[in-house]
Amino acid sequence: MELQEFTQSNAPDEGGDGFQKENNRLLLASALAARDHGDARRALDILRSAGKLAEKGNSNQVNEEHVREADEYSDLNRSVQIIKNGTPHSRYALYALAYLTKTKLKDSFSTGELYDTYCIVAEVMTGESLTHQRILSLMKKWTLPEITESRHTGGGKSEGSYRTHRLLHDPDVVMSTCIESADDQRTVLDTLSNSTI
Repeated sequence: MELQEFTQSNAPDEGGDGFQKENNRLLLASALAARDHGDARRALDILRSAGKLAEKGNSNQVNEEHVREADEYSDLNRSVQIIKNGTPHSRYALYALAYLTKTKLKDSFSTGELYDTYCIVAEVMTGESLTHQRILSLMKKWTLPEITESRHTGGGKSEGSYRTHRLLHDPDVVMSTCIESADDQRTVLDTLSNSTI
C-alpha cells in the first residue's frame, strides 16, 4: 500500500499532454513494480513509459495495455543490462544457449550440448575456453536474474543425471546483447554454421 501511495503522490501529471492520472493505472503500475522488488522508481518509470507509448499512439489517455507494454519493455531493458554486465565467458555461454534455442527444434539443452557450442564461441572470441564445470557454474548464475531456467534431470540408467538449461528471453535479443559487434557476431555465426553442432 505504501508503494501505491508514493506512486500516486509522485506520478507525473502531464494533464493536457495526454497523460491522465487515473487510479486504476497507478494501481496496476504499482502492482507490476511491487511484483519484483516493490521499487517505487520502477513504478514511476513504467508510468512514464506508458505515457510515452500513449502519446506515440496518439491516445489522449494511458490505458492498461500501455502500462503492460511499458512493464514488458522495462523487464527487457533490465535483462539486457544484466547480460551486458556479465563476464565475457558467461556471455559466451549464454550466447551458445541462445544460438541452440534459435537453431534447434527444442527449448532446453544439456550442459554438454551447451558446452560444445560455448567452446566454439569462446575460441572464436578469445582463443580459449573455460572448463565444463566452470561453465555449469556460470550458467547457474543466469537463473537468479531469470535470464535462464536450469533443472537437474535424471536420464535413467543409460544416461545418468545431468542439468538442462532453457532460455527465458528472445534468442535474437540475447545473442545481440552477448556479442555486440556485428563483425564478431558474423564470424561466430559462420563458424557455428560450419561446425558439426
